[in-house]
Amino acid sequence: MISGVGSVRDRLAGELQTQGVKRPLIVCGEHVSRSPAVDVVASTLGGTPLVYDGSRPHTPVEAVNRGAAVARDAEADAFIALGGSSAVDCAKGIAVLVSTGTTDVTDLSPLEFGQLAEAAQPPTGRAFPLVSITTTLSFAEFLPFWGARHASIRRKLPYADQGAVLRTIFLDGEMAAYTPAQVWVETGVKALDDAVSAFCRAHRSEPFLDPVLIEAIAALDAWLPRSSETGQADIRQQVLIATWMTKMGLPRLSRPSAPGWFSTSARHALGGIYELPHGVGSCVALGPGLRYHAAATRPRQEQLRRALGWPTAEEGEAPLGPGAARLLGELGVPTTLTQAGVDTGRLDDVVTNILAESPSLGSREQIGAVCSQMV
Repeated sequence: MISGVGSVRDRLAGELQTQGVKRPLIVCGEHVSRSPAVDVVASTLGGTPLVYDGSRPHTPVEAVNRGAAVARDAEADAFIALGGSSAVDCAKGIAVLVSTGTTDVTDLSPLEFGQLAEAAQPPTGRAFPLVSITTTLSFAEFLPFWGARHASIRRKLPYADQGAVLRTIFLDGEMAAYTPAQVWVETGVKALDDAVSAFCRAHRSEPFLDPVLIEAIAALDAWLPRSSETGQADIRQQVLIATWMTKMGLPRLSRPSAPGWFSTSARHALGGIYELPHGVGSCVALGPGLRYHAAATRPRQEQLRRALGWPTAEEGEAPLGPGAARLLGELGVPTTLTQAGVDTGRLDDVVTNILAESPSLGSREQIGAVCSQMV
């Protein structure tokens, strides 16, 4: 991992040269392709770069298939994922298809969501250098798997990297400074959501994990509201580092106590059914999820609340609820599906997808009740 404002300008070309890359393919979406971020990468590479700007939200299988065809035709020998998790997942998927000689994502075997921690696999074909230059706070670049949305079933399924990528990750506030404010803060809430889940699902205090997560969550609380405006490279660098801290794989004394986490599965289901961005999904599902898991995680929620100095909750309320609500209000993000402009007529399908991903999360009646709190 390479971190620092201006690090892409200073080190990208050298990193590619070290890895023997001659024909890198930039993978990005339409918005990023028109942003100054592409110009920075292009000027660093020199000449006219190869660009596939067909990445789309939630990484449709068709986008990955088209990108793989472009990569083969261009004889790309590396990939530069420029953008958020959709671009990163798209680039990983392209690398897997090219490496394995597969033309269609649907010919691959998806993983089970409960086995994602074991997704790392030995190479089955050529391994391509993958440089991830993140412009949001979704951070798929740190994960050993990727996902693609299947429109026919309205679900995004996870797939293994299959050893097809050799990862280099840039955290550069200059590149993130161009990201629109709403996308930035919404994906920041997703990072917060994941960090809270990681902390609260522990059976007991974790000597490695707890100090890192507490510091990271406190940093997100402090820096995310200040970083909302574009152009603030130095401040956004602080948020990038805080988010990276939430993704560190540190030793645990025990396995997570909860079999799943509502807001994680909910945002996946909302993305599959409504194509709602995962960041928005976390904004909507975080509060209901904290309430749903309060009975099982109250001591851990209270421990984190005290460490953060968040306000005390009323009796029977989720300990982290008031502090989370205060932060979401400060960020100005939608906290209900109605505020997000979603027609809630397919909420029953959302429940179905949540239970398909996390069958042990609760009964259909329980999940339906907590989903109704998102409306």
